[in-house]
Amino acid sequence: MPEYDAFGREIGEDTLAGWRTGSGAQPPQPAPAPEEAVPRPAAPQQPAPQQPAPRRAAPAAVTSGDPLGGATAARPPVVPQTRRERRQASGGLGAPRKRRRGIRLVVLLIVAWVTFNAISGLAGKVDEVARTITIPNLSPPEAAKAPAGLEQGSLLRPAQFRKAIAEIRRRGGGKLQHLRVAPERIDATLITGRGTLVNVQVSATEGYRRFSESGPGFSASDTIPFGKLDARIPQKVTRAAAERLGGPVDQINYLVPSVSDGKVVWGAYFKNGAIFLADARGRITRRIS
Repeated sequence: MPEYDAFGREIGEDTLAGWRTGSGAQPPQPAPAPEEAVPRPAAPQQPAPQQPAPRRAAPAAVTSGDPLGGATAARPPVVPQTRRERRQASGGLGAPRKRRRGIRLVVLLIVAWVTFNAISGLAGKVDEVARTITIPNLSPPEAAKAPAGLEQGSLLRPAQFRKAIAEIRRRGGGKLQHLRVAPERIDATLITGRGTLVNVQVSATEGYRRFSESGPGFSASDTIPFGKLDARIPQKVTRAAAERLGGPVDQINYLVPSVSDGKVVWGAYFKNGAIFLADARGRITRRIS
């Protein structure tokens, strides 16, 4: 089988032999090379027609790795079914959340404002009601000042003495056995018809009070008749004794009437220890101390 060069000519053939003889005959054409040996020029490529832009491809299926090193089959993409899922898939859920948060904040502010106004109005009403309430004074009342000497309300004065003796006679229920007359109070001991002793008191500030009653066995001797007690004598004796003493009448402590030889005798006792005796008419008869 003949061998050919790269131009398809048989090796050893003289391609200029026809020209050398001057004949116009064409040089012999080389035999065509076998089809498999002759390279064919490549056909010019025609530009491909422009295709429309492809649509956005669906997200590639996610494959999960095999713990042993292999790859498992690809999972089909999950198609969202509800509106919330479609929002989550498209990434559009953030804006509604922000709007809801803003609405909640506005609602909270409105509720807080309404609550504040309600509490403020209630506090104002409570304050108005509290101003109209008068709180009673729970502290014990201050005791009235006891009179001294011949001051207003003193039981040594004729009107107060007469009233006090009448109440003792009416409510005591017995004969007068002992009497002590002071500016602030009169203490009396009465003997009842049962032979018992009853202690009573008339205070210039607290009025009449009855205390204890003893057992029977006492006699009604040496009692002081209520009719022999002149209401003017306590004041008259106090002034006369204070004049003799050379001091004020408020130094008098108390007076005590008693019966001597059927006559009433008054003893005036002062705070400095001085004692004077006076008759039933209120005249000073002597000074004891």
